[in-house]
Amino acid sequence: MTKADDIAKRYEKKYGYKSSASGRFTPHTDVTPTGILALDYALGVGGWPEGTIIECFGPPDIGKSSIIGISGIIEAQKMGKMCGIVALEPGFDPKWAEKLGVDLDKLVIGWPDDGQEAFDMLFDYVMDDDIHFIVFDSVGAVLRPSEAGDKGKPSQGGQSALITWGVKRIQTPAWKRKKTVIFLNQIRDDMNSRIPGMVESPGGHALKHSAEIRIQLRPGKERYTAKVDGEDVTIGRQIVAVIKRTKKDEGSNKRAVFDFYSMETADAPFGIDHTEDVLVTSMRTGVIKRSGPTYYHASFPGGKLLGKAKVSDFFEASPAAVASIRIEVLQVMQDKKVIKPTFELVKEAVDGT
Repeated sequence: MTKADDIAKRYEKKYGYKSSASGRFTPHTDVTPTGILALDYALGVGGWPEGTIIECFGPPDIGKSSIIGISGIIEAQKMGKMCGIVALEPGFDPKWAEKLGVDLDKLVIGWPDDGQEAFDMLFDYVMDDDIHFIVFDSVGAVLRPSEAGDKGKPSQGGQSALITWGVKRIQTPAWKRKKTVIFLNQIRDDMNSRIPGMVESPGGHALKHSAEIRIQLRPGKERYTAKVDGEDVTIGRQIVAVIKRTKKDEGSNKRAVFDFYSMETADAPFGIDHTEDVLVTSMRTGVIKRSGPTYYHASFPGGKLLGKAKVSDFFEASPAAVASIRIEVLQVMQDKKVIKPTFELVKEAVDGT
């Protein structure tokens, strides 16, 4: 035991359990997958780290609740975690969440009357031994108690002060108790910017400073439509997740691109297009190789499949293979390098030539 260990033990005895440690102490941190392999890879740690405050912000109807909040809850429940959501926005629909795959028996939903009650509820969730994954939906909807009684009379900085208090209150307990807290947020026009079209997330600077990971959702170039009762209806869109800040990996502004379908049709998936997500991310990292219409991977029958449709059918019929491919992708991430075997060697190994 080092001298630093002896000193840390002395202060731990004075201030309580795990109040201090030597400089070589490395806390064990688990992660909850985001439900999007491209985002797991871009985050650099494989998902949402426990004990971390996360902010996700974006324009209306981009899918913050479904893509980030509900997808995270689904993955957390797969790991056996009880989840909690503080729903300030009345738009949260348990039936919609269940349709996307949430187990409502493993979810606690709170509908607070105002922002004060919302942050009290959030603090209780963080301190609860049974709840481990928490979504706050949303920061932009926080209402000060006084606003409910004075016909919405504005008070400069009032909302930001409440959010600052609420976020600081849970920051250290969330870390010590290994709780993952995701704040969903909206965007506002930045009136102080000289550049037209610049936006910012509401709530002041406290949340920006406290969040170890900040992600901005943006619409991608692609939009998918289908004929419904003779009309062209948007059923899905491409989403771009930009990592604006992370303290868990090197660099920032990494991007994850994926598709999300908000309407169920016979020809398109519902929710996140996991097949496209896994395939594109695997090819990006070199785990799956492609030459023309042929895709190569050791788990494929004969080591190769002809055509994207065959790959999709294989993924749907072989969840164990998909899980294995996901692990390979995250291993590439962990090694901090992209697998770059020559295509000729891969082809020779598959063909046996």
